[in-house]
Amino acid sequence: MNAQSPACHAIILAGGSGTRLWPISRSLFPKQLIALNGDLTLLQETLKRALTHFRPDHIHVVTNEEHVFEVRAQARTLDPRLEAGVIAEPRGRNTLPAILLGLDAAWRATGGETPPTIAVFPSDHMLGDIPRWQAALDEATRLADDGWFVTFGVPPTHPETGYGYIRRGDSIADRSFEVEGFVEKPDHATATAYLKDGRYFWNSGMFVFNGQSLIEAVHAHQSDLGHWWESRGDRPLIEGYTSIPSISVDYGIMEHASRIAVVEADFGWDDLGSWEALYRLGKKDESGCVRRGDTMALDCENSMLFSRGGKLVGIGLKDIVAVQTRDATLVCALDKTQRVKDVVELLKAESSSLAEVHLTVHRPWGSYTVLEEGKLFKIKRITVLPGARLSLQMHHHRSEHWVVVSGAALVQVGETETLLTENQWAVIPRGAMHRLSNPGKIPLELIEVQSGPYLEEDDIVRFEDVYGRKPK
Repeated sequence: MNAQSPACHAIILAGGSGTRLWPISRSLFPKQLIALNGDLTLLQETLKRALTHFRPDHIHVVTNEEHVFEVRAQARTLDPRLEAGVIAEPRGRNTLPAILLGLDAAWRATGGETPPTIAVFPSDHMLGDIPRWQAALDEATRLADDGWFVTFGVPPTHPETGYGYIRRGDSIADRSFEVEGFVEKPDHATATAYLKDGRYFWNSGMFVFNGQSLIEAVHAHQSDLGHWWESRGDRPLIEGYTSIPSISVDYGIMEHASRIAVVEADFGWDDLGSWEALYRLGKKDESGCVRRGDTMALDCENSMLFSRGGKLVGIGLKDIVAVQTRDATLVCALDKTQRVKDVVELLKAESSSLAEVHLTVHRPWGSYTVLEEGKLFKIKRITVLPGARLSLQMHHHRSEHWVVVSGAALVQVGETETLLTENQWAVIPRGAMHRLSNPGKIPLELIEVQSGPYLEEDDIVRFEDVYGRKPK
């Protein structure tokens, strides 16, 4: 194991929506927060890997306000010191502003006269060879400290149309090259030509920058962001975040900068960005099938069955991906999995909640699961963590009936508090100010029955919230 870097900081970008892994990944609980390859989520795998090379106080995670509490909770389970490094964007502004937020936090943490070197990583990738990743990172850091803008290029193994490509130029060192250009995602014929050419890498989306060089490049190529950055001496950068341009670091900096280097990423990288990738990397049975969850495959070949709902049975499938959740099912040809993102766009155009949320929704105090709903009712199972409590709130359009299944519930309605245990219940009238808390040592579970003409989550008026969420 390499020694932890004494100066370089890690910035982990954890705000993506993972649309190509729908219906498992959805915008309010995307793939980086889900365990797809073991017990740890992809974010936790990324943090665990970062801890082998960076001090905990040198790791900064940039996410959004919807995910921040879950990101903090997942970070805390690995190392409590990581929680302080989680930063919430008030609104998504793509990768360049997110990186600058992380750089600002890193510079304030060091307190030095010049900003530190930063390494930027997505939160949802898989790496197979950690020592080789550490060695590549060491080489990239040396190049960045010498003024290079450094990215990592993955040697292609097949003609992939879902990645951008990097064309390498002259050699700088054993594993690093000058960059001649960046290429958008190609069609299959072009990707095949790139594979045969031998000078092209897949673009991994990982970078190492000298902090001062990055700031100078922002001023040179993105003047609006440069002005925003300079305001950090007068106010926190987060305050002006919603008014700045949304732009990726690739378009905003890398396509304009000089002295760009690519380090060969020969450490078993995969972005786990599609169902085809999960199939390719999964453990296959004698028929070439990958099965996850409660599934059964009869006379199937080279297919993937993935269930997080009921029993999923495939008969006579060949080169097919079948994914089932409690509220959605995807059946797709294995060579068409890149089109899943088109399905998500169509769902958004229909204003379907299936693009946004799962039936189970995570909150800082616990979670709720929608069990059943109709025109004038909705039934939820609510889990409140020990010591947690919901906001003090009211609803304009619904009343609620709570029945405790297990644990202890402290129920406030108006100025009255009542302690409830198993099989006891409370009624929350429409318009009543109320709060639910768990004063016990075990999780509280209850069934909530909502009734009224409007039952959506935006019918919440918050008066007080211990988690600092804004009033709705």
